[in-house]
Amino acid sequence: MTDIDSSGLGRLVRVADPRTVWLSESGDFTPWLAENIDILGDELGMTLTVEATEVPVGQFRLDIKATDEDGRVVVIENQLERTDHSHLGQCLVYAAGLEAATVIWISRQFRDETRRAFDWLNERTDGGVQFFGIELSVVQIGQSGPRAPVFDVVSRPNDWQKRVKGESRSSHVQGGSSLNSARQDLFADILERVNEQRPTIRVPARNEGSNWINVASGPFGSWVISQPGDGRLRVEAYLDCGDRERNKALFDEFEGDEDRWEGATGLPLSFERLDDRRASRIATYHSAVDLQGDVTPAVGDSLVAWGATAFIALFDVLNEPLRRRARQLRTAQTQVDRAQYPESPHDAAPRSSAGDL
Repeated sequence: MTDIDSSGLGRLVRVADPRTVWLSESGDFTPWLAENIDILGDELGMTLTVEATEVPVGQFRLDIKATDEDGRVVVIENQLERTDHSHLGQCLVYAAGLEAATVIWISRQFRDETRRAFDWLNERTDGGVQFFGIELSVVQIGQSGPRAPVFDVVSRPNDWQKRVKGESRSSHVQGGSSLNSARQDLFADILERVNEQRPTIRVPARNEGSNWINVASGPFGSWVISQPGDGRLRVEAYLDCGDRERNKALFDEFEGDEDRWEGATGLPLSFERLDDRRASRIATYHSAVDLQGDVTPAVGDSLVAWGATAFIALFDVLNEPLRRRARQLRTAQTQVDRAQYPESPHDAAPRSSAGDL
């Protein structure tokens, strides 16, 4: 029996147990999610950056500590089984211990009582903290096709969908004449045009009050559009995987092939190591422009066209090589760490059982 029908279409099959893909929660799923955090961020309409994994919080260990686009703490708890009261309690411990703005609980299946608990928390807590319950599943095309993860949001803040949709365009009404609002208008137009040509690149919420916007890209960092103080427009691969040494090693390797990358993108590239910072960047620039001046429709459209073209050219050429090499560097560092420190974090501070709560 073929997986493809006469129209060239496959049938989507849902894999019953995610453990057929990730045998171990801490050893397989958490590292995978940390490297592919953009998939989760896209589903939630957030830009997530991983700060650390297996983070001690009292007698427990949080799976992933991340930050959102505003630098607020996001705690992510993974569970490849059905939800239980122990993990519900741990989520609250992590939220309080790290003063989190967002709590994300991922599970194979949410029990009704734990889903209602998250719904209750979203109704009773103030706007400073939000709770997401997410069911994890795996799908594949036919019986032998490639597999893909699916994140189904089963509990969210009451106004979340409305807020995400509204922020992309309407939130600039307040203070809409400011320079940063004009920048955000331009960035949104650029990314909407990018999305038309590359639908997998989603348009993030506006980053109000800032001169930049970013699209997370998992292992190596993010894609950023900005207008620095000199007035130029910049599109860049922002290299920040959370570790300075890996960031600089990744940058140095790609800078060593500068001619190759310039030829492949067709763009003049600026390799900026940023030795005074943890991160580095690979960027291309447009000449300075006054976005609060008399920008005619024709000029505005030319800026959008330049930004979209530059973004797509950089993304198409550099995204996969950067992601792949960042993963390799992370794996190599993990192997070195394990060789030097054979005792695992779980041996040093095991997760507590339900009876410890």
